[in-house]
Amino acid sequence: MNNMKKSFLTTDNLSAHKSIRIIDKLNRNSNGQVKNEILNGLMNTPKFISSKYFYDSKGSKLFEEITNLDEYYPTKTEKSILRSIGNKLDLDFENINIIELGSGDHSKIRLLLKQIDENLISTVTYYPIDISRSAIEESSKYLLNEFPALKINGILTDFLNSFELPDFRNNSLFCFLGSTIGNLSPKDADNFVKKVADIMKSGDRFLLGLDMVKDVGILNKAYNDNQNITAEFNKNILNVVNSILQTNFNTDDFEHIASYNEKEQRIEMHLKALKHTDVIINNSNTEIQLNENELINTEYSYKFTVNDINRIGSFSGLKTENIFTDEKKWFSLVEFKK
Repeated sequence: MNNMKKSFLTTDNLSAHKSIRIIDKLNRNSNGQVKNEILNGLMNTPKFISSKYFYDSKGSKLFEEITNLDEYYPTKTEKSILRSIGNKLDLDFENINIIELGSGDHSKIRLLLKQIDENLISTVTYYPIDISRSAIEESSKYLLNEFPALKINGILTDFLNSFELPDFRNNSLFCFLGSTIGNLSPKDADNFVKKVADIMKSGDRFLLGLDMVKDVGILNKAYNDNQNITAEFNKNILNVVNSILQTNFNTDDFEHIASYNEKEQRIEMHLKALKHTDVIINNSNTEIQLNENELINTEYSYKFTVNDINRIGSFSGLKTENIFTDEKKWFSLVEFKK
């Protein structure tokens, strides 16, 4: 699970609000691509739905509840690290670009901005990059209320699949927080960081959030809370699919399953069919069949070691400048430098 709030299929070309400028680089064929991606996953063996479809408005609210659960440590731990990281980055924040990939919720980047000298905030340009226009607009308005001199240039794009970003002048700090990188396979994670590295200029930094390997019991509890909010969050992805594909999934017909695979270093989250189910797609001859106990994979969340961090840096050609972590070493913010 990550902190990227999503809403899909925006079409406006350009919008402005106070100091907010949003450039739309979403593919105009994204509607059809989304439908095909979901349908292909459900017709696959084994079946899967991409975790990026968790985040409709209800899913985003449920995830906010999850971040406040006692069992769910990643968000709280990452924020504890962020609160004191500013002066440890050895960065000149004057005229800097802060580029946040998957910006979603503003609460984390706010912790970093609060550590910048208020006399320099007017020289900073913040680039929130997300697939959701509403997420960019909402978070930008909150940030401008607190930092009215901040310049914000939002970029609307599916950055995990398309890396069409502008040339960033001046020094830049790229941020990919929330351990969203863990939703990618190790190969895809390496390639993603390499793409970021290719955009970076000499001297630029990349701040990457990584959830670390730890006790299996802690990991399993984080994804199986006592209040069953994570279960509700997982099942809600079927409501998102119903909205997009006009299907008739019933969330009551499925059980939330999440467990840690030690060999693969990942949490595996599934929905298990409690009975044989035929799912109908409106205006189509296509039918999705699920057998009793059949699984739909909804998320892999990889966990990392220091060796993994070194592998990522080596593959991308970036230098591992610092690894910031908490006392228990449960979560890391890694500062890479080009």
